[in-house]
Amino acid sequence: MSKLIAAENIFEPSEGRAFVEGLRSGAIKRGLGIGDKVADQHLAYKPEQLVFINGHDNVGKTDWILWYFCVLSKKYNLKWDIFSAENSIGSLKVKIAQFLTGINIFKIPEMQLHRTYDEMSEMFNFIRNGRLFDAKQILEVSSGTKSNGLLIDPYNSLKGMGLGNNKHEEDYEICALKRIFCKQTHKSLYVNTHLVTEAARKKFPKDHVNEGHLMPPEKADTEGGQKFANRADDFISIHRMTQHPTAFNVTEVHVRKVKETLTGGSVTPREAPLLFTMQDYCKFTIGGNNVLETTPVQQTLTTLNHAKNDKFETESVQKDADPFPY
Repeated sequence: MSKLIAAENIFEPSEGRAFVEGLRSGAIKRGLGIGDKVADQHLAYKPEQLVFINGHDNVGKTDWILWYFCVLSKKYNLKWDIFSAENSIGSLKVKIAQFLTGINIFKIPEMQLHRTYDEMSEMFNFIRNGRLFDAKQILEVSSGTKSNGLLIDPYNSLKGMGLGNNKHEEDYEICALKRIFCKQTHKSLYVNTHLVTEAARKKFPKDHVNEGHLMPPEKADTEGGQKFANRADDFISIHRMTQHPTAFNVTEVHVRKVKETLTGGSVTPREAPLLFTMQDYCKFTIGGNNVLETTPVQQTLTTLNHAKNDKFETESVQKDADPFPY
């Protein structure tokens, strides 16, 4: 067994100062928002982030995530790899086309739909879901694309890898692989997860305004337990009371964890999640505003020359600045 050398494994005193000074000077930009004053206090896209998402079945987790990605793509020219094992490629494209146009799929004019297909191809790569992948294979596929992030939807659709002595240990090993993927590719990884059975039994108590309806999940309600929240940079719970007589179309976004708040983002108050209202099955609004319609495309985020750096910077960042050194 080789002896580990201290000099090779200890940070130099000067390392990390670029982040501190860049943060203080403004050279390091905050995470990217969606263009809503309230939401942007809590939601922030950043490169190299591992984000876990949980929620009950049939609440529209995939719908909201795709809409969120569409907003970031329109505003900042970001591109996403999508692996969705439980949705057909056709259904995914229907959802995205409706979000991009704000029009029901049966009412989009033919020429506009063709333009939307072209726009969609600039925003998304869809990974084939006709075979079983393990986590390492999915990460390898995404490593070979030009994109800013990957969605795994859901986590339990991936086959086991035989790591560790049991599933618990394997999940921790896979989380480590995911963090390495984020660091090496400079991409963000979003992982959609299911809940344990007990979470489906948690309902609002008697005399509560939402009495009898399912309660939004906690981080620890994730299938596999708290370990995913422990390893996440950010953690989001998506909830919707599907049988509520009036709020059935309101998606609650609970930001449960933001590891690095200095560069943007914060948890939402327990009783005040972000509320997104679905209208006509083709648009989300927050505070009555559909940011896909009302916010102009700003495309300030550009990809650097791969020979120089695979990270991203805004046009206002100096050429020699390291925009997101975390």
